[in-house]
Amino acid sequence: MLCFAYGSNMSTQRLAARIPARFVTTALLPAYRLAFHQQGGDGSGKCDIVTASEQSAVYGVVWEVASHHKVTLDRYEGLNAAYDETWLTVTDRVGDGQFEVQAYVGKITSIGMRPYSWYKHHVLAGAREHGLPAAYVRALERIDARIDPDTERHAREMVLHGQDESLVRGA
Repeated sequence: MLCFAYGSNMSTQRLAARIPARFVTTALLPAYRLAFHQQGGDGSGKCDIVTASEQSAVYGVVWEVASHHKVTLDRYEGLNAAYDETWLTVTDRVGDGQFEVQAYVGKITSIGMRPYSWYKHHVLAGAREHGLPAAYVRALERIDARIDPDTERHAREMVLHGQDESLVRGA
């Protein structure tokens, strides 16, 4: 099946630490916007997509995931607890193909949520790795993040990108 990742799972390293998947393409989801208002179990803001104006769009990565690995991904994403599952139509970045994709949509949202710096780093790493538009990456860079008080979790998450955790504590 095809999954549309628009948050931390855009990062190959982040997703590979969870399940094996095959990169298909980068894609555009029109009339949606990205929000960091999904309340994570750790109290920080995680990515969510919400309907928006026709001028808005969310970029992301389409992954092919084997059905037997999808169950594991569902557990990581908190399917039916933190996120619901939906099916969307996305367009590949060159505009010559459309894909029906599965995506996770937040259920527990709260205004004023901020991501931890390591989570924001996963999102930015995936956006840069897959060559998302510079303006979109700059918008992600401007997202205000906070430092995770759990320093061990921060270090564990940063290792996925070969980063010394101290290099990006405030990213």
